This record gives sequence, C-alpha cells and structure tokens, in this order.
Amino acid sequence: MDIFFCWIYLGLYAGYSATLLRNLPAGVLSYSSFEYLKAAVLRKTKQTNLEPIQSVCCGALAGAISASLTTPLDVMKTRLMTQVHGNKVAAAMYSGVNATVKQIFKEEGWIGLTSGLGPRVVHSACFSTLGYFAFETARLAILHQYLEHKEKKLSKINVAPA
Repeated sequence: MDIFFCWIYLGLYAGYSATLLRNLPAGVLSYSSFEYLKAAVLRKTKQTNLEPIQSVCCGALAGAISASLTTPLDVMKTRLMTQVHGNKVAAAMYSGVNATVKQIFKEEGWIGLTSGLGPRVVHSACFSTLGYFAFETARLAILHQYLEHKEKKLSKINVAPA
C-alpha cells in the first residue's frame, strides 16, 4: 500500500520543473503580447480603451503567439509527465528536461518538438480571448465606478456651504 501512495505522490510532481519552464515564458509572452497589441490598436485608433471586439482579437492573437512559441516546452513537459504506462511505472524513458529535449530531437527532429502545435494554438487563443476580454471589461467597470465615486466626492466638497 505504501508503494501505491509513493507512486501517486511522485506522479503528481512528475514534470513539475518542465511545467514551470513552460508556464513562466508562456505567461510573459502572453501578457506582453497583449499589452503590445493593445497599445498598437489604441495608437492607431486614437482611442483610450479597447472596444470589446478589439479586446477579443488582441487576446486571441496574444494567446496564439504565446502558444506557438512555447509549444516545444509543452511537448517536453507532456512527455515527462506521461511516462507512466498502465498501472505500473515503466522504465523512465526521459530522465530530465535536457535529456527529454535531446531524445525527442534525436528520434523525431524539429517536428517532434512542435507536436500538437495546431490544437494548442487554438486552445490558447480561445482561452486568452476569454481571459483578456473579462480582464479588460472588469478593469473598465472598476475604473468607471472609481471615477464616479471621485466625482461625487468632489461635487460634495465644491457644493458644501462656506
């Protein structure tokens, strides 16, 4: 029974370093791409805030850019995390991040490192679209409420009897 729990515990952390290695650059690329695209749209349209459709398009493109550039890291992470076959642990095919990249490259070439690129880009584009649209909508709603509150406060100060 102890072996089973040990296997589950270790299985939860299989590929954790590879997950961090993928998630950190993916997040940075996604956020910076969105902000860059947002600034470009605002500069071109001379607006102060994105329209909803603009937010959706910038979010989708930012997610697609991030996913396409980090797919090799995702392939490596997935290979490390899915080395278990059936109910028992197979002999480890991959021993770490560097060994995984070398083995994939040796056996499959560059194509192996881009495995699943299309579905990952579509998934990330959709997910980022929802996330950035929700973020921009909430940001503008909070900003609007804050400005209304400040305006009411200022009007009370200016109208107060002397």
